[in-house]
Amino acid sequence: MHQQIKSLLRYQPFMPFTVVMSNGSSHTVRHPENALLSKHFLYVVDADDAEQVTNLYLLHIAELKTTAPTEAR
Repeated sequence: MHQQIKSLLRYQPFMPFTVVMSNGSSHTVRHPENALLSKHFLYVVDADDAEQVTNLYLLHIAELKTTAPTEAR
């Protein structure tokens, strides 16, 4: 899981992704600067509230969902 998240955070151009936890909660990473990956945790800053940081334990991540970018018309 650690390597998958690391790849998502480094992917160019960046694509937002959602982390789904084992308890059903989900957290969206909209920009790579809004997340910090450590050995056992992913820290995600809430895009709407910069003071809100969520600590996500990697062993409890159930799924990673990428969001395809929308094309400009």
